[in-house]
Amino acid sequence: MDSVPRWELEADYIETCNCDFGCPCNFDGFPTDGRCEALVAYHIRSGNFGGVLLDGLDFILAYSWPGAIHEGNGTVQIYVTDRATPEQRVALTEIAYGRAGGNGAFAIFADTFSRVLEPEFVPVEMRLEGKRSGFAVRGILEARVTPHVDPVSGKEADVQMVLPQGFIWKRAHAVKSAAMRIASQALTFGYPGKNAFVSLVKYEGP
Repeated sequence: MDSVPRWELEADYIETCNCDFGCPCNFDGFPTDGRCEALVAYHIRSGNFGGVLLDGLDFILAYSWPGAIHEGNGTVQIYVTDRATPEQRVALTEIAYGRAGGNGAFAIFADTFSRVLEPEFVPVEMRLEGKRSGFAVRGILEARVTPHVDPVSGKEADVQMVLPQGFIWKRAHAVKSAAMRIASQALTFGYPGKNAFVSLVKYEGP
């Protein structure tokens, strides 16, 4: 694109990754088991990209890094709802792949990828139920989250994390993955029972 338009979005955010609960990447930058792999979904409540409305659209990002994120050599692929128009598809791809600049993780992560795969436009299934949310692309990927439960009382725990300087989210409910897997031509991994977050995020750029 010749110039980057102004953009903004407010979105429901669901994150699942391979780290232990809480995700040490949020504290010291290094994942639990040496590598970082994640499935992250966004449901846009409201948004626009240079006048192109993005309200109600969904997209999913599949990430894989062989080490810590900041060490680079990662792979990324976006799955955009097939409900998006051609203009909306361009907008979401530009934002999510970091080419549109702005705040949030998109532009920061962009420099850590050695493989940026072509976007796929597919039916995205999104279930927004707070700490029991989930998303899927049939035949390719699925993620479902569930709250932590107190092992003594059996009661649902309300665990929240606050990161005042966080660039992905400032406050999130810490949950765990009931399901988390992808099997595509480029990426294959699965980490049920691991770290997950749900949040509401707001980003803008450039």
